[in-house]
Amino acid sequence: MDFTICGSGAAEAFPALFCTCGCCMEARKRGGKNIRSRSAYALGDEIRIDWGPDSNLHAQKHNLLYEKLRYLLITHSHWDHWVPEELYWRKDGFSVVPDDAMLNIYGNSKVRKRLEGALDGRLSTYRLRFHDLTPFKAFVIPGQPNITVIPIVAAHDRSEACLNYLIQFNGKTLLQGNDTGWYDEPTWEFLEDYNLDVVILDSTSGKQDTRTGHLSCNWVVEVCARLESQGSLAENPRLIATHFSHNGGWLHEDLESYFAPHRIEVAYDGLRISL
Repeated sequence: MDFTICGSGAAEAFPALFCTCGCCMEARKRGGKNIRSRSAYALGDEIRIDWGPDSNLHAQKHNLLYEKLRYLLITHSHWDHWVPEELYWRKDGFSVVPDDAMLNIYGNSKVRKRLEGALDGRLSTYRLRFHDLTPFKAFVIPGQPNITVIPIVAAHDRSEACLNYLIQFNGKTLLQGNDTGWYDEPTWEFLEDYNLDVVILDSTSGKQDTRTGHLSCNWVVEVCARLESQGSLAENPRLIATHFSHNGGWLHEDLESYFAPHRIEVAYDGLRISL
């Protein structure tokens, strides 16, 4: 099963919509991997992490079959990761959705509140079911007994329980980690019990120097070093940086040059990881 990085950009995408900074102008000129939509992920056909403003674009670009989508794992309520209004199109008259095609949504209380507000609380009309998550409590994806999901706490927005996800499948463990900041100690301690085969980390701030709310590239290196020192990495793990903002000041090629000595890959829209 493939884990697809559908989008690798931050909130304003890359290049940003109206921006004339040097990074955005050069990204438009170079194209290719420098063109980044808002971050989200897909595991096979049935599971997606985050449902932001570029969800339909991702389906079109990466041949995602949303008619097969059954599980949405939402990291937090920020608009670039959660646009519940897009689920309105599951309503009769806009889409033909079988009665038994229930879409299960997992997230925190703010995610639930935004969903219910967007759809007037009538989730059944849209064939939706919400599940409140408890941080650090594992659950098995219904109908997918070989896939275990564990929400862990990120240090992103202190006004809500922002989550990252550990995905266990086929004997491997993947950490999806954008909008992380530098983890608080309970999260670090929890990760001591895992050997991570794939680590995907927030690199929003690029060449800046910050670990508050988001990570800059130097702090991505530090996170990987901490994971290694505490025994949380499997042998020969894949380390991948993602969620890039033009405000970070680096294009794809610059990021590759910086991360290459640290054996960290640079994500791009459509990158597929086999699990």
